[in-house]
Amino acid sequence: MIEEKEALETIISTTPAPVSCEIPTEKAYNLHLLNNVKALDTSPKRDQSSMDGFGIKVCGNNLLKYDIIGEIFAGELFSREIGEGEAVRLFTGANTPIGVNAVIMQEECEISEGKLILREIPDEGQFIRKRGEIFCEGQTIAKKGKKVSASTMAALISAGILKVSVPEKLRVSVISTGNEIQPIDKSSLEDFQIYNSNAYMIKSALNGLGIDEVSISHVADEEELIVTALKRSLEKNDILITSGGISVGKKDLIKRSLLKCGVEEKFWRVRIKPSKPIFYGTYGNHCQVYGLPGNPVSSYVGFLLFVLPAVNLRKGLAQDKSGLSSVKMKLSAELVNNENRVNYMMGEVNERQELQIHGKQTSNNILGLSNSNVLVRVEPLTKLEGGEIIDALIMP
Repeated sequence: MIEEKEALETIISTTPAPVSCEIPTEKAYNLHLLNNVKALDTSPKRDQSSMDGFGIKVCGNNLLKYDIIGEIFAGELFSREIGEGEAVRLFTGANTPIGVNAVIMQEECEISEGKLILREIPDEGQFIRKRGEIFCEGQTIAKKGKKVSASTMAALISAGILKVSVPEKLRVSVISTGNEIQPIDKSSLEDFQIYNSNAYMIKSALNGLGIDEVSISHVADEEELIVTALKRSLEKNDILITSGGISVGKKDLIKRSLLKCGVEEKFWRVRIKPSKPIFYGTYGNHCQVYGLPGNPVSSYVGFLLFVLPAVNLRKGLAQDKSGLSSVKMKLSAELVNNENRVNYMMGEVNERQELQIHGKQTSNNILGLSNSNVLVRVEPLTKLEGGEIIDALIMP
């Protein structure tokens, strides 16, 4: 058995670097960039009007009357320079001609007999978007590790970046074991049977991380069948996750079967609660292997603590952003861990915006897990007082 910190360090140190692939920028939504990306263009390319109005040349002569010599819409160019006493009609986003150094909003002036009449002398530079004020060619638009949001995609395309480098898609296999496990399309169950809920919990969590290629399968508690299923998944996937059969019972066959398949064991059992019997190993240079416990709370907590960081690293996130995010919260009541191991406790925010810990912290309490949105990490043999401000881990 090893400590939690050592377990996580082992996983981080054996996580393969992301494999880069270049894709069209418009297909990079929700993916993470593997490189700093620099602008190939400048925005705006020329000075532009930020308002519907009139462009003039302010010369310090206090002119209030101008000849209107034309109009320009966005996407058009004006062929001549604007001189003293001349004005040009401009619409928002239109390029300002040479000579224009101020724009007057159309609401702040009037037209009489073809002349533009100003009410006051404008400030030089007003309502003009200067060339390159958003970004210039060569400027970093997005940094390595940034997730491509809708607005980031727009910025990249605006900067002329039509292809980006992102990680190749990960392929993940989730295998549940246990004679009691039944497919979800079975209409009714015997008293000794349960649905394959863990597999769909893990699959959904992976989908939420942007991993689409997730296969689900179930194998009965027969070693030969388990070995066959494991071998098939190990060859085809980047991550293999099993659920159940990883403890020390007579029918807990996963660890032995993984070793038979050539998986190199890195650790088995971590000094935490829940998810103590978790297994981690590697297969070849590409596949990370996790044996999660069968109880749903243990399975999900193990996923969040140990699978999530590796998935995020392989997606291109920085190590310091690969785990669960935390937030400061006030504890609603006393919290005690009397055990000689770290305890992760489920909780949620109550109506007073305080962190309330669920009373039933058992590894099979799937309803408590469903009603939780935070985890609290409590050190061994520790008491936290009600009203104390603590770090709560946000559950995705």
